[in-house]
Amino acid sequence: MGWPLTGVWLRDASHSHIAELLETARMEMSDLARDSELLLVAVSDRAIAEVAKAVPETEALIFHASGALLSMRGGFSLHPLKALPPVGEPVDLGGTLLVFEGQHRRTAKLIAAAAGARFAEVSPEQKALYHAAAVFGSNYVAAVLDISERLMREAGVGSVREDLIALAQSAIENWRRHHDDKRFTGPAARGDRDVLLSHLEALRGDPQLAQIYELLADGIARAKLAAPE
Repeated sequence: MGWPLTGVWLRDASHSHIAELLETARMEMSDLARDSELLLVAVSDRAIAEVAKAVPETEALIFHASGALLSMRGGFSLHPLKALPPVGEPVDLGGTLLVFEGQHRRTAKLIAAAAGARFAEVSPEQKALYHAAAVFGSNYVAAVLDISERLMREAGVGSVREDLIALAQSAIENWRRHHDDKRFTGPAARGDRDVLLSHLEALRGDPQLAQIYELLADGIARAKLAAPE
């Protein structure tokens, strides 16, 4: 990306192979803090504050990639708007939107450009809302597909995982192509109340799921009404 890696720091008990994957050295945190210009805190969200606080006094800019947490110690955050694979699997950030918050905007833009990514900015006050939006567009899509797969099995249709992927992709493509009410299909978009009621009856054994279904159907109906003619 244009910045040579000084090395990585890992907890003493860590069995991570990230140093080998990145072909760099495993170093003490004090040495990294002394020798680096940029320090990426690449740990789980719940550990970011602890690790950032443990970094010794340094001239390096400290940044992290969390979409949920604010920047720390005068640095910045740079969150990829993309569902990333587990550590060790290849990932390409080319064309991905990297969302910045914090200080040192110019440096963050250089990182995004070096990765072939696009750049956007969110204020600290709106970051939680931004991340909630990202969760709806990613994690909850996967959760809804899980529900669909389970209901298909309960309906006796069998293994249709690839078919559900194709179905979801067709819905996403339709949503991409249309900004008006044509982005929706199905009974809620058609106002077919009888079909909606039959679905709710079929889901009566799982009241929580039936409530989710009804809320989403209502959201589609309201969006249809609000759509320009």
